[in-house]
Amino acid sequence: MAASVNVASPIYPLKVLIGGTAQAVTRRLPEQAGQTFLQGVPVQVQPGNGFVRESPAITAANALIAGFSQEPANNLAQSGVAQTNTQQGHPPFQNFAVFIPVGAWPNDGTIGLHQAVDSTVFIGVVGGSVTDTDGVLLQTDLGAVFGLTKDAGNQFWYVDKDITTTTAGAIVQITDLLDPVGTLNGRVGFKVLHANCQLAGL
Repeated sequence: MAASVNVASPIYPLKVLIGGTAQAVTRRLPEQAGQTFLQGVPVQVQPGNGFVRESPAITAANALIAGFSQEPANNLAQSGVAQTNTQQGHPPFQNFAVFIPVGAWPNDGTIGLHQAVDSTVFIGVVGGSVTDTDGVLLQTDLGAVFGLTKDAGNQFWYVDKDITTTTAGAIVQITDLLDPVGTLNGRVGFKVLHANCQLAGL
């Protein structure tokens, strides 16, 4: 049977374990040029240039993610440089002002992300990169470690139950079963393993 397709959904914070009214840790960091990723996908600070990009395929124990995008990428022409869609012309007597079309996203060259830290539990959908039916929720999934895989259909990411070892890229641990046991492509709460939190100490 084929891998899971069109089952993934945006990943976002479910809860913060330190309790009270605490909010999930968020940051805005400079975005790498040419990025077109979606909201709620794993992102990382690219080693060597310091700009945020969508995570490449997670296939090794040393894979690092900074967190999950809060908004779609801006497809910047230049890394970290603001790029706002504008119309031609200027307001009268304001040569440095511009017309910004209604509905255009404000942009300052950065991208928001929900940071991967020990205290944040995220919500995602389970699937299987080998066989979709591997994405059935089981009681034994609680506490298990799995990988994250990009859905070839809708371009979001799912918790991949076919990646079960850290050497193959298992970087998240299931903390909550949010749908009934037996649900295909059910929702789970998960934490990113500390060793794979790129900015955990920053």
